[in-house]
Amino acid sequence: MLNTMESKYSRFFLSAALALVGLVASVSAAAQSNWQQTLNAFVEQQLPATTTAHTIKVLTPTAALADLDQCVQVTAQFNRPPPRLSGRMMVRMHCAQTGTDHYIQIDVSATGDYLVAAHDLDAQQLLTRSDVATMTGDLQDLPRHALLATPENIAQVEGSQLRRGLNAHSVLQENLLVKPTLVNYGDTLVIEVHGEGFQINRTGDAMDTGAIGDIIRVRLNNRQLLRVEIIAAGRAKPVQ
Repeated sequence: MLNTMESKYSRFFLSAALALVGLVASVSAAAQSNWQQTLNAFVEQQLPATTTAHTIKVLTPTAALADLDQCVQVTAQFNRPPPRLSGRMMVRMHCAQTGTDHYIQIDVSATGDYLVAAHDLDAQQLLTRSDVATMTGDLQDLPRHALLATPENIAQVEGSQLRRGLNAHSVLQENLLVKPTLVNYGDTLVIEVHGEGFQINRTGDAMDTGAIGDIIRVRLNNRQLLRVEIIAAGRAKPVQ
């Protein structure tokens, strides 16, 4: 009987605590002016997809923003789009009622997932998925060309070569990756044409060098030049 009563009281206090948290959050949102809510929503929309947590701090003195408190319709725009949404930056807030612009300096702290070397990697090493790991940290501390842990970036890393060696847990950077050359001038390529229920293969000689995904020229047997995309070593497909 005692355990049953304790369980009821526990559920009661838990429900009360959750209700209080919701009330505090509602009051906090209501306490923000329209421009503050607009600013927060604007910044949150720009955050990288791998962001796991963030804070937005307004650095401009409150007294300089008093006029914005009366604005009903406010829009936000970066004065100069930052390369990565982290650190100090300037946002232009436009008040539709008065037609005036207010420039607000903010400091954004964002934590997110990014790609690192899973172990020591050698220069010119052909990277596979097992060579890549994900770490979470302050995005502001990352190098300029750091690769965030998006599916697109992971796909980009796979099959690439490193310009130089990296130690384990070093941040993977786009400028350190290069796609290996799979086709050289004069190589014979099989050009694959796929359709519903059919496949046609033709051969031609490469007129350029390239890696997977590169668009090069191929001379067919009838001397016609064709633009193709390299899909593998010795294989390509026509480009419309």
